[in-house]
Amino acid sequence: MEKFYKTLDELYEINNRYSLSTEIVEKLRSDMQSAKVCTPVIGKFSSGKSALINTLLGYTENKKILKVDITPETAVPAEISYDSVADNIYIIQNDGTRQKVTVDEYRRLELDANTVYCTSINLKNSFLEEIPDVMLVDMPGFESGFEVHNRAIDSYLPRSLAYIIAFPADDMILRSSVGNILKELCLHDMPICIAITKYDKRDNDYQETLSVLKENLKKFIGNRELVYCETSSYSGDAEELKEFLKTVQENSQQILADKFKNSVLAAINTTENYLCTTLKSSELTESELDEQKEKLGKQLDSLNNQFSNEKENFDASISECIEEIKNDVQIALEAEESTFVAMAMNNQNINERINIVVRNAVTTSIKKRFIPKVEKYLKRVANCINNESVGDVHVLFSFNAEEVSKGIISMSVATTAAIILGLPVIGALVVGIIALYHKIKGDQKREEQKRQIRMKLNSEVYPQVIKEVGHGIQTAITKQLKLINTSIEDEITTQRNALEKALEDVRKKISDEKELKEKTAADIKADLTKIDEMKINLA
Repeated sequence: MEKFYKTLDELYEINNRYSLSTEIVEKLRSDMQSAKVCTPVIGKFSSGKSALINTLLGYTENKKILKVDITPETAVPAEISYDSVADNIYIIQNDGTRQKVTVDEYRRLELDANTVYCTSINLKNSFLEEIPDVMLVDMPGFESGFEVHNRAIDSYLPRSLAYIIAFPADDMILRSSVGNILKELCLHDMPICIAITKYDKRDNDYQETLSVLKENLKKFIGNRELVYCETSSYSGDAEELKEFLKTVQENSQQILADKFKNSVLAAINTTENYLCTTLKSSELTESELDEQKEKLGKQLDSLNNQFSNEKENFDASISECIEEIKNDVQIALEAEESTFVAMAMNNQNINERINIVVRNAVTTSIKKRFIPKVEKYLKRVANCINNESVGDVHVLFSFNAEEVSKGIISMSVATTAAIILGLPVIGALVVGIIALYHKIKGDQKREEQKRQIRMKLNSEVYPQVIKEVGHGIQTAITKQLKLINTSIEDEITTQRNALEKALEDVRKKISDEKELKEKTAADIKADLTKIDEMKINLA
């Protein structure tokens, strides 16, 4: 990261010299200084995640920092990182408000997962001091039956740079929820550790069960190599996991550099465009400058028009894509119909099961049908921008399609699932199915009972679920695309401002003495040389 800091310092000086805005440079530097390798610890509910982190940090049973006997309703993400001064803990609400509490107060608190976004735990801790660039996140468990936990996990996926996945030694069953997450993670080059917790509870079949787990994992990750660590909070043993985290720390600067590289290059490009335009325009007459400004305006207008056309064409394809996704969800629901019927006949509420089916179907369908369209859209926009010569420079556009994809998927799934589980109508329909069974069981045969339940599912439940799926996906996709398009528009505006400032600065200096002009040109050429060196250093 040092070369990035040096680059930003040099860029700041150049921008200052020409009265260019330093806001982006300053923000990048601030973000880089506070950045950490976000490393969530995930697993099913009660898999020993919190106990494992307590052990890592050296907290005893009587002085543990994280509660291990919490209920789903009180489980919220806990972000844990090093503080060189003192222990500081903040409770962060969904609305962004922060409440500072002491360690002892935190140990006694019962948090509400519906209103608290996360806790920020900054500790003056000897082990955390060894991994200062790593932020551990104690995540709520999978399959807790509490949808807010699924949404929390979804929200961390796009910004996580390493992962620890916990499997208790007495329950090493690979559930599809965890497997699908692993499959997603393995698409990205990030460190992943499988932590076997409660190692002291292993039975005589442990090695065989572990081998089965490893084989099952391959179904989701292929031949990707994972780090395996055996831990026991009971015996205070987490040395293997500590070594994994130390390795993450050793690679943290490169991991974070990869995260910020594109943003730094974009900032460099803006300054370079200004300098190139200034240099090329410095020998023009005032009337030639007017012509150049007019030409620049037309080229930028053309660029905006091309972008608008691409945006309109893409927007027009979204509705069709949403219908395809809804159809995929319909097929997934119908495939699970026998399960729904069996649950209804056993007096079980099927809300949670419907939610799981919908989450998996939406995830798969968006990846298959929508993400390829997004990637093509971003490429088309990038091509029309990158190929458009503006003045004597090219406006460079780059967008991290990978991050965009992760954001769209996680938000779509979270939004859709939240709507479905929170919908009273669905709950009422499910109750209606169960009530129907009780009403007819003494009057009709079992097959007729099943038929009636199937009819209720197909005529009322599925249509309502599909309707809400459409609304949820529409909402999530619209929000994400607005963020994408706003970023593109901001980039074009930034470039326009830089180029127009270049022409205006030349106009102000047009009456300068030839010697001064030559000196100005020499200074610019020297700064452009620095810009080239910056790019080479970041390559």
